Amino acid sequence: MPSNASDNASGNVSKVATRVPGRLGQLSYRAKQLVVHPLEDWTRRLIERSPDEAINQIEIRAVGLRRTGNHAVLNWIVSQQAGEVFHLNNVAAGQNPYRYKCENLRRYHPEHSKMAEVYRRQSMGDFIARDCLVYSYEDWSLAQVTHQRFERNRVLYVGKSQQRFDVLILRDPFNLFASRLKQGFVATKAPGASMVDLWLESAKEFVGESCCLGEDLVRVNYNRWFAEEDYRRQLADQLGMTFSDAGLDKVTGFGGGSSFDGIGVSGRSLDVTNRWRAFVDHPAFLACFENDEIWAYSEQIFGHLPGTESLRA
Repeated sequence: MPSNASDNASGNVSKVATRVPGRLGQLSYRAKQLVVHPLEDWTRRLIERSPDEAINQIEIRAVGLRRTGNHAVLNWIVSQQAGEVFHLNNVAAGQNPYRYKCENLRRYHPEHSKMAEVYRRQSMGDFIARDCLVYSYEDWSLAQVTHQRFERNRVLYVGKSQQRFDVLILRDPFNLFASRLKQGFVATKAPGASMVDLWLESAKEFVGESCCLGEDLVRVNYNRWFAEEDYRRQLADQLGMTFSDAGLDKVTGFGGGSSFDGIGVSGRSLDVTNRWRAFVDHPAFLACFENDEIWAYSEQIFGHLPGTESLRA
């Protein structure tokens, strides 16, 4: 949307909001999510017409649990893309990603006020044209990610896209749970759902037993992505990218880097398939594998991981 059109929309939203009792501006962050944000969305839908041209050539929505290797995979995807590429990392399910990033910076990093303003303008429809926009979710249930509020407002939130892809990243449960326990990431963002529950939900989506993310879902087996160049070529082809393998060796600083090795290492030197061996006597780790479904889906997706059979004992 042109800047002047966005400014007009922003002004109209502000005028509507000021008619609401003054206490609205003093509401808690949670109350803003429940009252102010829906009001902004409703007003924009009312006054803005559907865009004629795409603002993003490619739009990628990525989903995965924390410590799955999301940042490594997404850094690789971003590095394959040419032109203007932008990644909104770890956004909140059901919300406008740009608005979420703006408010996060304002709450926790007021020193980044200029960047917060860039996010704010885009949250109101003053989008920056991009060759590829990536936004990613960690530790949310698939139902939260695909909530009807977001699906209804998807173009309103991120702009119209020429192509859209949903990407699901999955790592084997043995090394995933070990990495999470190493970092203390036991809880998830899904009410009442454990990391085992979310892994099983993703595994069922991965094998096609559910279809929350659509039939054209790009499935990334992290174990194969890490180990097999031919597999990465296939993924690049699915995403319409020109394969180069750029960014493969970088361990990003997002999330503190590797759970076991930090960020001062090459990505290719990580021993990502044997993390579980450090937790063979850990009660919480062993408890994760009392569920027979974990074994069945892991075998189906990742095959047998040598030595893990000892955990059954």
